[in-house]
Amino acid sequence: MKSIKGVLFDLDGVFYVGNKLIPGGNETLAWLRAQGIGYRFVTNNTTLSRSALVAKLQHLGLDISENELLSANYAGVVQLQKMGLTRCRLVLAAAAQTDYPPAVEDDPEAIVVGDIGNDWNYDLLNSLMNQLLEGAELIALHKGRYFQTDEGLMLDSGAFVAALEHATGKKAHVVGKPSAAFFEMGSALLKGAANELLMVGDDLINDIEGAQNAGYHAVLVQTGKYRKALLEQSPITPDGIMASVAALPSYLAALIKKKKKKWFIFA
Repeated sequence: MKSIKGVLFDLDGVFYVGNKLIPGGNETLAWLRAQGIGYRFVTNNTTLSRSALVAKLQHLGLDISENELLSANYAGVVQLQKMGLTRCRLVLAAAAQTDYPPAVEDDPEAIVVGDIGNDWNYDLLNSLMNQLLEGAELIALHKGRYFQTDEGLMLDSGAFVAALEHATGKKAHVVGKPSAAFFEMGSALLKGAANELLMVGDDLINDIEGAQNAGYHAVLVQTGKYRKALLEQSPITPDGIMASVAALPSYLAALIKKKKKKWFIFA
């Protein structure tokens, strides 16, 4: 296995949806370990702290440890440290705020935006807009458009970040996928060059395009938020397509044997 030295996996929609694991994930991880191929999990989930998310996934039965996870929440903390900002308004679920310094409501230096579900409303957006116009920096943990739930697709926080950008003329500092800095963190964790690494995800923009822009081989799974119509309408072309994460061993075996076409599907 010389072509691919490491794999980055998205989590939501690849290994689980809602409170159910997608079959075959643990078996694929065991196969990678047996082959000596490193892997890490990368997620834009901003509803839970890193430790809480790992605890949830372990409870569901996924073989994962905290040191294997790179989250947008963690990237947000790193970004604040780089910018030297300590007075932060956290537009985050309470369970996700434990990764950050204590939040402030008044005169923030930065506003950190993640997913808060049904708590979005006009008054909140108006308050955030005014603080941004007064000089606060906008830190977007990601700009996802939607995510998959047991009930179907749900609007994600990227829509509200875009609204704030439009109203204020400010450009958000996006720290999670698909930012180049986030994928650079992933490369560092796997200790490999980008062209030796593979990304597996269900999001055309955050996972596939982001990884390809960083130099990765990027594979789309037909689980989670995958929709055939969206793929057909998109200018983004994955390097490969798999029915699910369970097909990764077969996919990599074919890749190593140089049977790869422009793109192809593994069941």
